[in-house]
Amino acid sequence: MLNFDFPLSPRVRSYLKLERLFKGAEKCTDLNSIQHVMFLLRNIVDYIDIIDGSSAIKIEILKDLEKNDSQMKEWLADPECDVEYANSLRQKITEAKNILDKFTRQRTVLKDDPIIELIKPRFLTPNGINSFDTPMFDFWFSLSEDEKKENVKIWLYEMDCIRIPVLTLLEMWRIFAKPQQRVAKLGFMQENADTCDLINIKYDNKFKAYPVVSGFQSRVNIRFLPFDKGAEVGDIPFEIAYIRSDLK
Repeated sequence: MLNFDFPLSPRVRSYLKLERLFKGAEKCTDLNSIQHVMFLLRNIVDYIDIIDGSSAIKIEILKDLEKNDSQMKEWLADPECDVEYANSLRQKITEAKNILDKFTRQRTVLKDDPIIELIKPRFLTPNGINSFDTPMFDFWFSLSEDEKKENVKIWLYEMDCIRIPVLTLLEMWRIFAKPQQRVAKLGFMQENADTCDLINIKYDNKFKAYPVVSGFQSRVNIRFLPFDKGAEVGDIPFEIAYIRSDLK
């Protein structure tokens, strides 16, 4: 199944970008591979740019966590609520809020790291990372894997103050999403929908097409465009979830 997310607000767009780079960084496990190391550094640099470009991101994340916690409290008053499960989610929220407090310190640590400081501007230059422009990086890459792991461990730890809260939010939102079955007639569907923060689309990858989503207020348009230019797009059954940040 193919899985597409479409954000309906700038903050959720940032959350999804962060989620993708966090997951990408987690896969960079071979520190003796220049490809793994370069992709890891690219993700860290993108992370710094995203959080620097959104000065209110900590406030936004905290508001979403508190909003979800309030909803959990309401559900706990329901006699049919799974108390143990609801409390486990509240515990995750508490842990996410606690680690979010380290955000300001983290920004300083990463931006002042000598390797990150050296590499960050070099991504703007074609093949800007090489032995003559960045000899310190080449020396660092020649170190033993264990020595490099010490640096990487620090970098990933410092990203946790945003990684854990963002992944916690997205996990909770998706848990409480209510998927619905739809059919895009000749690749197109339009419908009115309740206000939401994120749209998730899933469909079989046997259909050689990809979805383009547009939303305005409560109206959503989804058009599947052919991967092969000029090919016809027939009816495409798919699953859609309108995901709300308030869990309702």
